[in-house]
Amino acid sequence: MKRYKSEDVEKLQVSQVFYTKRFVLTVDRKLCKGCVICKLVCPRDAITIKPAPENADGSVSAPLIDVDENKCDFHGICAVVCPFSAIKISINGNEEIPAVSKDVFPVLTRDIEIDSSKCEPSCTKCGDKCPLGIISVEAPKQASGKQSVSVETELCAGCQICREVCPTDAVKVTKFFEGSICINTELCPDGCRSCLEVCPVDALCLGDDGKISVNDTNCIYCGACQIVCANEEALDIDRTLVRHSPIESGAWNKGLERMTSTAALNKELAAARTEKIRAAVNNLLQEGSSNE
Repeated sequence: MKRYKSEDVEKLQVSQVFYTKRFVLTVDRKLCKGCVICKLVCPRDAITIKPAPENADGSVSAPLIDVDENKCDFHGICAVVCPFSAIKISINGNEEIPAVSKDVFPVLTRDIEIDSSKCEPSCTKCGDKCPLGIISVEAPKQASGKQSVSVETELCAGCQICREVCPTDAVKVTKFFEGSICINTELCPDGCRSCLEVCPVDALCLGDDGKISVNDTNCIYCGACQIVCANEEALDIDRTLVRHSPIESGAWNKGLERMTSTAALNKELAAARTEKIRAAVNNLLQEGSSNE
């Protein structure tokens, strides 16, 4: 077995080569926003994150993630939970996430729908305001027609900005992370704007008083702001829910706890038990009615 690692400004790639199989993990630097989710969930502690070097004008860029090729097991757990779909796993050249194909991890619920039949003529607000640039609006081919709206669903982070700016309620978006974020501006260093500069979904803004505030509706709780925060006590993020496909897995339970909290894990387990009981009762009722 051999392990390799290479990186440039566009991608980071680590690989593990056996006689018959080649595993490759690729991080797309253009899509990666340097958030903490992948680091939190990695059971091998193979991922580290650090602030990017300061730009010439004094501003900061998205944090950089690094993957230790000697620790990575290429199960793809990080790829499952990446809000920006920046991480890919391939086996012998074919894209695959072993953690999902082996029912170890679920997939995040990326739920965004745009009903273009409701769109106002010439309206392009959803595409103009999308902070990730994943919504495209094409003008109608005929004067009486409707514009065509397309979304790169797999890249949607669920910030809901498109839904907010839509004047006709044509957009439906569901967050896959829920939680809360709090910034204690009294602890922020004077003039520091680092969190504002790296927020990938424009959930932070600068008020007239010079203090940074948060729009909880748009925040996806990715934690990129935490990495660059000059005072770790000034910013707190609490993730309370992760929406995902059905799964029963000890590995997922551990991953969920690392991303959220023990309380959030217990809440999900309790909900799963309640659903099992409800399903069992319904089955009994159906069997009883069929026997009458």
